[in-house]
Amino acid sequence: MRAPAVVTACLLGLLCSRASADAIDTNVRDLSGGAGAAYKIRLAAALALSKSHDGRAVIAISGALEHDDDATIRRVAALALVKMVDEHTEADALELALAALQSSAATDPDAKVRDAAERTAKMVAGYAAQKKKQAAAPAGPRGSSKPSGNNPAVFVNVDAVTDQTKKLVGDSATRLTTIVRQGVERTGYATSWPGGLPTQAELGSARAFIVASTVKTLEITKSGRQTQIACTVAIRVAPWGGKDGGERWEANKAASASGSAKATTGNGTKEVDAGVRDCIEAVGEDVTSRQVVPFLKKLATAI
Repeated sequence: MRAPAVVTACLLGLLCSRASADAIDTNVRDLSGGAGAAYKIRLAAALALSKSHDGRAVIAISGALEHDDDATIRRVAALALVKMVDEHTEADALELALAALQSSAATDPDAKVRDAAERTAKMVAGYAAQKKKQAAAPAGPRGSSKPSGNNPAVFVNVDAVTDQTKKLVGDSATRLTTIVRQGVERTGYATSWPGGLPTQAELGSARAFIVASTVKTLEITKSGRQTQIACTVAIRVAPWGGKDGGERWEANKAASASGSAKATTGNGTKEVDAGVRDCIEAVGEDVTSRQVVPFLKKLATAI
């Protein structure tokens, strides 16, 4: 069977204000092209990324600061991080930015780059120290930034899959739920709560979100000895108030992402069923890793 080709749409809601989540990926690729990409393309990509606070953009700009061959682009990268990094920047991106700035301030062959990097590093170091202080703070009582006891600081309720097509068979829906849950768990966020789903009171000061997947379309077309499978999966993210509080669609805190894929397989029942599973799993994994998880991280680290 041919591997599914996935096309992912943008998040509707907060992230769609950037026109398309894929624009960041495109600019990251253009900027990291090194000598293989024209100077003007790399510069345009750096300037575009400098307008974003997304962790992917911060990491890409940090990489350009350390590795781009052109001093102008390295200087643009150093200055860009002043605007891009703030108290909400994800810890991994913040650490990479600070390391790149400190390295460039000490070793870059261009004096202007060294100066820009040194000035920016002082500002970024303040955010890094603040982030470490927050991470080291002990769990506090209700109303503090971390919940008390052994409860997780961030809880994600990965809801069961909704099949709008009524065409899924076997364990396809369960497997999609597992794919999404595993993607969320790789962030370190909890997807299970002691004793089952918590109430609003049990959540306490924990930040809680719901992630729910829906199979929107599933087209199965037989042609000769082959079967063409096309699927679309949507995944929504929203704040969650516990099993008695439910989902809350709040401005700038809720979004929906969708993606599509196509696969080719044989005409046998088992082959078609396997093709359907592969199709929706490919979309689920892609949308979760490229859009849902970054959005969750932005929400969970927001003050």
